[in-house]
Amino acid sequence: MILANQGMRVAIVDRGEHPRFAIGESSTPAADFMLDHLVRRYKLDELSPLTRFGSWREAKPEIACGCKRGFSYFWHGHDDGFKARDDHRDELLVSASESRELADTQWYRADVDRYFFDVARTSGVSTWVNTVVDSIDHVTDHHWRLSLTSDHRSETLATPFIVDATGGNRLLLRKLRVKDETETLLTHSSATFTHFDHVRSLSEWLDCRGAKRRDYPFVVEDSAVHHLFSDGWMWNLGFENGRTSVGFVFDESGNASERSRARQYDLNAVIAERRVLRDLFGNAQLSVFPGHVFQTDRLQRLASVAAGPDWAALPFTAGFIDPLHSTGIAHSISGVQRLSQILLAQSGSSRHPSLQSYSDAVRNELRLIDQLVWGCYVGLRDFRLFNAWSMIYFALATTFEHAFHDGEGNGN
Repeated sequence: MILANQGMRVAIVDRGEHPRFAIGESSTPAADFMLDHLVRRYKLDELSPLTRFGSWREAKPEIACGCKRGFSYFWHGHDDGFKARDDHRDELLVSASESRELADTQWYRADVDRYFFDVARTSGVSTWVNTVVDSIDHVTDHHWRLSLTSDHRSETLATPFIVDATGGNRLLLRKLRVKDETETLLTHSSATFTHFDHVRSLSEWLDCRGAKRRDYPFVVEDSAVHHLFSDGWMWNLGFENGRTSVGFVFDESGNASERSRARQYDLNAVIAERRVLRDLFGNAQLSVFPGHVFQTDRLQRLASVAAGPDWAALPFTAGFIDPLHSTGIAHSISGVQRLSQILLAQSGSSRHPSLQSYSDAVRNELRLIDQLVWGCYVGLRDFRLFNAWSMIYFALATTFEHAFHDGEGNGN
C-alpha cells in the first residue's frame, strides 16, 4: 500500500486467498504507535481506525477484534494449581492503557488480514491469489523472474526487488540457500492452538477462587491472558465476536524424550489433564472456523541474513522466537516501516548499505527477544524469577515506546 501510493508498481503473490485462519493476534503499544506513524506519514486513512480499540469498534465494527488493556499472568505452580492470595504473589498484571477507548487490540486475523489485502488492492497493488510460485530466477542484479501458476495458467512476473513475506515457509530464503541458524537460539518451544466458542468468563473463574479483582488495573478479559505451568503456558485472547483464541506453548528445552512427549499432546489433552483448564474450557466448543486444532514443530527459526542487494525478508520470515509477550505484530510493522523508507528513499545499488543495516538490526532484535523469552521460560518454575525477567522485557518495551514517540518514528 505504501509503495503503491508513492507511485511504485507492486505485486502481491499469495498461494492462498482470504479470509483464512492465522494466529499472531495480540497487538501492543509499540505496534499501535508504529501503525499510527505509518498511517499519518503515508496518509493510509483506511487503516487509521485500527490503531486503537475505541476507534476500531466505532468505525470498523465489521472487522472483529478484542480489547487489550494489558498483559495478565497467572501462575499454576502449586500442586493444586493457581492460588488467589491477598498479596497477589501468583499474579502479574501489566497495564498498557488508561481506558478501553485508548486500548490496544487483539486482531481477529481472518477479518483483519482480509481488510489489509482488500485495501492494498484498491490502492493499486496487483494481487495474485491462489498462485503457486514454480520458480524464482535471479537473472542479474536487480532483475528477478518468477514463474507462476494461477488458475491453471502459467504466467511470468519480472521485478527488480523481492520482499519475502512468507513467514516460516521462507520461499525466497530457501531459493537463495540462506543458512539456517535456528540451533543457536536459546528458546525451544512448540505449540498447539485453535479458536473456541463459549469459553467460561475468566472473571467468574477468578471469583470462584477468591481473587481480589478489585485491585486489578483492568477487567481481566480485556487483556492478553497467560496461564503459566512448569512445562509451558497457555494464552487466552478474547474477541468481541464471542470467540477466544487459545493455545498452549510447550517448553521443549529439556532432553529429546521430553521434547517428543510434548509433541504428542494436542490442545484437548492439555486441557483434560489440568483441572484449572477443565474448569475454564469444559463447556467450550471448537469454533466452526477453523474447525480443528493445529500443532507445530519447533516455533523458533533464525536466518543468517535478512536482506541482500535486491531483496529483503520481513522480520517474521527472517526469524521468530515465541508468542510470549506478543512481539510479533510490532516486529512485522517495524519491518514494513524500515523497508518502506529504504525503498522509497534510495534506488538500485545505493540501497545495499541500508539493507545490510536492516538485516543486522532484525537479527540482533531477534536474538535479544530470544534472550528475554528464554529467561521467562527458566522462570516458569519460580514465579519471582519469571516476574524479574518479564520486568526487564517491559522496561525495554516502554523505553522503545518513549524513544519512538520522542523521535516521531525516525530511526530504528
